[in-house]
Amino acid sequence: GVFVFFDRMQRLIAVRTAVRSVRLAHTGASQNVATAKLNTGADMPMLGLGTFAGTRKTRVTPVGVVAQVVEDSIEKYGYRHLDCAANYLNEDEVGDGIANVLKRGTVTRDELFVTSKLNNNYHHREHVLPALKKSLLDLNLDYVDLFLIHWPVAYAYVPYDPTVRGFPMDYEPDECSKIDLATQPWVGGPRAVHPRLDMTVSIRETWEAMEQCVYAGYAKAIGVANFTVPLLHDLLTYAKIVPACNQVETHPYGQQAGMLQFCKHLGIQLVAYSPLGYGEFKSPNEHTVLTDPVISSIAKAHGRSTAQVVLRWHHQRGVAAIPKSIHEHELRQNLQIYDFALSDADMKAMESLNKNYHYLRPRDWYGLPLWDGNLG
Repeated sequence: GVFVFFDRMQRLIAVRTAVRSVRLAHTGASQNVATAKLNTGADMPMLGLGTFAGTRKTRVTPVGVVAQVVEDSIEKYGYRHLDCAANYLNEDEVGDGIANVLKRGTVTRDELFVTSKLNNNYHHREHVLPALKKSLLDLNLDYVDLFLIHWPVAYAYVPYDPTVRGFPMDYEPDECSKIDLATQPWVGGPRAVHPRLDMTVSIRETWEAMEQCVYAGYAKAIGVANFTVPLLHDLLTYAKIVPACNQVETHPYGQQAGMLQFCKHLGIQLVAYSPLGYGEFKSPNEHTVLTDPVISSIAKAHGRSTAQVVLRWHHQRGVAAIPKSIHEHELRQNLQIYDFALSDADMKAMESLNKNYHYLRPRDWYGLPLWDGNLG
């Protein structure tokens, strides 16, 4: 039956998940970092460094810190997977860190796995490859290992200078507040639930342009983020290249078990952002995963932090995770999850915590309730 099938699939995923040893520069220590075999044949580290530092309005991380964190994460702690996005407005800072590490010879380019994402403003066919080339300019790279559609929603086009690294302070892609929407008659209209939504470009058009990025050699693999199962199902009816991954918000309070089964069935790697259940979009009065009494009890039994328990839970489910931190003890600790294991009872207890909860609510941003229920 279906449960036997999925059990076999989970065992297959476990067999295909290898563990490699990464030598840490300057320390002489070694750190085991698990890798997942993508459907392209490439190995993606199951733990990566998230680089989101806030929006144009909310960022508090000083300029320069991200570059230093990237350097330290690679050279001191053993990270090899960097999760980036044009929308984070700091790929040039990440690129400075990458360039410094490569210049010192700490690692080679092929030892790094770098992800970037297509911003919502550039979904039209003619905008996709130029947007990727801008990210490559900012990241100081000739190619990315993975290029994702960041959200399944197109915004109004926001112009930028493709020849200059970084973005000026008046570049504002989220609210499109610096452009006159009236100059883009295809944006908004009676069918749009928000005036900055572009209702004239389909996911199919965007995906076919993403495929061209692979054929042109600028992306080793392509995938999606924040896609629901129906959106993935539809994409697969026309995709010539099957997405290598789907990056979604998932954590113990929002486990997305159905999505995980669906992706495993199709050989699509599920990647968790906000894997610890908090981030820039969490309100002060919301549930907090890392203080949950069940997780705290499991952590105490294993002599671990609650963050390590949650990251180990992701690993045992076959989900890659990209926690974000700028703090040394957290950056080190987040990688130290391969020398203990959660029991079946632990995993069952973690499973019981699911609330189908989302900290990110796109309905508040542009009117589309992408998730089920009232937490869209």
